[in-house]
This record gives sequence, C-alpha cells and structure tokens, in this order.
Amino acid sequence: MHTSAPSPFPSSTLSSSAFSPSTFSSSVITRRRALAGALAALAAANATARDSAPAYPSGVIRIVVPTSAGGSVDSTGRLLAEALAKPLAAKIVVENKAGAGGLIGIDSVIKSPADGHTLALGIAATLSVQPAVRSQLPYSATRDLAPIAVFAQGGLVIAVPASSPVHTVQDLKALAKTRGELSFGTGGQATFGHLTGEVIAHALGIGMRHIPYRGAAPAVTDLAGGLLDLAIPDAFSAAPQVQAGKLRVIAIAGPDRHPTFAQVPTLAESGIPFDRGTWLGLFAPAATPAPVLEQLTAALRQLSASREFQDSVARLGFTPVFIAPDAVRQMLAREIAAWQAVARQAHIQLD
Repeated sequence: MHTSAPSPFPSSTLSSSAFSPSTFSSSVITRRRALAGALAALAAANATARDSAPAYPSGVIRIVVPTSAGGSVDSTGRLLAEALAKPLAAKIVVENKAGAGGLIGIDSVIKSPADGHTLALGIAATLSVQPAVRSQLPYSATRDLAPIAVFAQGGLVIAVPASSPVHTVQDLKALAKTRGELSFGTGGQATFGHLTGEVIAHALGIGMRHIPYRGAAPAVTDLAGGLLDLAIPDAFSAAPQVQAGKLRVIAIAGPDRHPTFAQVPTLAESGIPFDRGTWLGLFAPAATPAPVLEQLTAALRQLSASREFQDSVARLGFTPVFIAPDAVRQMLAREIAAWQAVARQAHIQLD
C-alpha cells in the first residue's frame, strides 16, 4: 500500500480557483485594455501636439545667396525663390550676402532662428572648397547645416583666347614650354576655379600663375582682351564671349560634359584626373524641425520634376537634378576631403 508524499505547497496555493482559465484570461484582457488605453492616450497627445504646432510657412521666407547680385548663382537663386513660392504658398525673397568666399552669408543663416524661414543657397565653392582652405571656420558645413536638396549641377570651363594656339588641355604643355609660366584667371582666391587650375598645373607638370579677380566677369573680359593665357570661369559668364568669337572653351571642369558646350570634353576625358563639379542646393540651419525640412524637400522635389523649371535651370548654364538630403551629406563630406588634398598639395591656406 502506497501513500502520497505530502505536497511542499499549501493546498490553498494549488486551489483550482487561483489558476482557473477564467481568472487568467481576465487578467490578460485587463492588461491589454490598459496598454491599448495608454497607446491611445499617447497618440492623442501626439496629435494634439501636431495640431498645436504653428503652420509652416507662417511668414516670409528668406533665401540668402552668398554671392553678389548678378551672375549665374544669383540668377539661379532668384529663379528658385520665384518658383518655390507657389508650392509653399509663401512669399520668398532673396538676400545677397557676399564676402569671405560666401562665409558671411552662410554664417548668417546658421545663426538665424531654425524655423525654416531663413534658408541658404549652398554652392560647392562655399560649402566644399572653403572648408578645405580655411582651418578657422566659424561653423561646420556638415554639422551646422541641414541639406534640403541639390537641384542644379554644372561645371566650370577652361577657356583660352580665340587667337591662342591651344585647342586642347594637353596643348597647354607646349605653350608653357615657350612661355615658362602660364597665367590663369578665376573669380577669386581659393575658389573652385583656383583649385581646379592647381589640379591642371600639377597634372600637366607646368607652371601656372594664378590671377584672382573679383568675380568671373572681369576675368573673362581680360581673357578676351588677351591679358591672360587661360581662365576658369562658369559657363554662363563665358558663353557670350564664346558666341562673339573671342574665346574658345577647351575643356569642362565637371563630372559630365556641359549642355552649353556639349562638344567639349571634360578634364577627365582630356587626361586630367578630375570628377568634381559645381552645384547649387538649398540648406537650412541644422536644428530646423524635421517636418519643416521634409516639407521643403517635398516641395523642391516636386519643383525639380517640372519641365518648366528644368528648362529655366538649363538656360542659366546648369543641369537640373534632384539629390536628396542623405546623398547631399555624403557628397559634401567626400568633396571637402578631396579639396583638402588639393589645397595641401598646392599650399593654399587662407588662415
């Protein structure tokens, strides 16, 4: 005869009522209802926060152009302001703030309220090149700015007087042998054009003396007058003199051929390792709320798909594109590093 061993647990603990299916089910349901209620309350709170947030835009939007009035960059900034006003249902004005290679204009935007009402027209010359030639910047382009999108790309041109014996970039080597040193003009010291000229001089192994001007227009004028051996301006500035028969474009400083001079090879096609180009994009202070940035990116994406806007961008000498924020960040980091290498090689430092 066997007797059952005594249970180590009190009989009340093992009672059927304590672990009954109905009790367990009721407990689970209660917890689920509590969780659902909490989630509903959180969603309602978020919705209330969204509803109470001020509508954007709530006033005039300023686009700061970091160059002087006139020229292709300023013209493109004004085109953008006029075209973007419609999808945003806002008044947009352009404010030119030139100086220090564009740093003054960009710095003013970074220090503005981060509410989407003060934006910057960012250009490669300011955001990619300047960090490479200045060690003491008042800001970081990659940290303090939020890219909205890049909407136009282009390239500078390598131009010579129409009377020059130079017809290709490689012809510059023969001219340098006869003259000892070539003079090249650009729109300023430590600009995109200046560093591009240094790349060409290094690649060809020739001496080239930089002549900085206050903008591309006077450099083009002196080139047409035979006072320079070559110049590296933007296509928009060079085109009228080319059409007048006073200049000849021998190469494009950009990743692709330029639509205005489709028959002219790029520097890479001419044997010079170079794949960077100019570009224009819209930027905001880094602390701008994400919904505002997303709204601006969506508006610019919509605008960039418009044939009318694309044609207008092309008429100003640029190729219309749309590069989203994440890709812009990556491009900016790559370009700054590449230009830093060029600046070190050419011993270019502004501070």
